[in-house]
Amino acid sequence: MKINKLCLQAVVVGVSLFGLMACSTLDDTLAINEKEYQVEEVIQTNSALYRCDGKPLAILFHAEQAQARWQEKSYQLTHAVSASGAFYLGEGLSFWIKGNEAELELHNMKKFLCHLVRVES
Repeated sequence: MKINKLCLQAVVVGVSLFGLMACSTLDDTLAINEKEYQVEEVIQTNSALYRCDGKPLAILFHAEQAQARWQEKSYQLTHAVSASGAFYLGEGLSFWIKGNEAELELHNMKKFLCHLVRVES
């Protein structure tokens, strides 16, 4: 009877230790797998062509930035807060979009009404 108690205790202790080792190994394995399968954030780039008072305006959108090409000049723009639509602001130029309509404003306060011609992804 004494031998059975010792065997039973040894089995219980052995199973407990095995269970603890198995759990700790499982956590390490999960941590490694999570690192292996992390997905990088994908940022969409779109380009759009507008007609502003009959003249072409090309814009390349990338994340919070935009690059505008207007009358053979290039402008770097940053997305800014807007009550409605999307607003981009840069040195010498601002651009506001709502639906297919837009407004281009130059640093000299001259404004142009714009209409979307096409969008490419």
